[in-house]
Amino acid sequence: MSRSNQMFKATVNVALSHVARMVPGADLGSEATLARDWQASRTTVRNVLTHLAGAGVILWEGRCKRLLRVPVASDYFPQTDVESTEDQAEQRFLEWMMRCELPPGSVLHESDLSRQLSLSVGVVRALLQRFQPMGLFEKNPNKHWVLHGFTRRFAAEMFAMRRLIETDAISAVLGAAQGSVVMQEMAHMERLHIALLARDDPAMAEFPALDSQFHRCICRAADNRFFDEFSQRISVIVHYHYQWNKRDEVARNRAALHEHLAVIRAVLEGRKEDARQAFAAHLDTARATLMASVSW
Repeated sequence: MSRSNQMFKATVNVALSHVARMVPGADLGSEATLARDWQASRTTVRNVLTHLAGAGVILWEGRCKRLLRVPVASDYFPQTDVESTEDQAEQRFLEWMMRCELPPGSVLHESDLSRQLSLSVGVVRALLQRFQPMGLFEKNPNKHWVLHGFTRRFAAEMFAMRRLIETDAISAVLGAAQGSVVMQEMAHMERLHIALLARDDPAMAEFPALDSQFHRCICRAADNRFFDEFSQRISVIVHYHYQWNKRDEVARNRAALHEHLAVIRAVLEGRKEDARQAFAAHLDTARATLMASVSW
């Protein structure tokens, strides 16, 4: 896929998330405003508008750009179509890390990993350095790496940190004013969850990406750069546990969607204590699912 096509698809997804916060009949505004909001060129904005009009999401006639319907999950391009080369390399690396059978303490050579993953040595080194602070790897004095691995202890510690961060973040969500960006994002999350639940079982394969989006949306509300960085790393790692154990996958994903919706609806309706309890219960379920999904 060319970089320009990748950028176009990524901008379509940004545009869909933007208009999903509106009500049908709303005016999208000028091309200059959309270019600013979508962080795209005027040419890309016009191409995206053409695409959305063709999909029946908007009406575009001259200066009139009006929302016809709220986007559904199937309107979005798959995450694999919009990921950067760096993101694809990270996912390939993490998939290897989660599935490798090397015991903790194993020595890793950048050149060996480069051949296994079909990535350059420089990219492999950067990925190892990126995840080193989390304790998954350690650089030894001989310029080799030591694998500490995704152990049961690592998973427990990671989830304890996730609980600390996200419990604080949900308080920020509950403190947001009605009509704020946070509440608009929660309303958008509700629509995406309802749309995915309405689809058939094969569509449940899309849940991990939506799960990551939901949790990162909550973390963003805290407006804490350290939360953002750590939550991104956790969400990528947690994302892969959904692929390890396929048993009861559809049922588990649907149950998690309902748990998300319980949190979202309590937030939108101002039922703060219900939201806290529902979110705590969801984290409990997510932790149990993670610990049960891995063959330690």
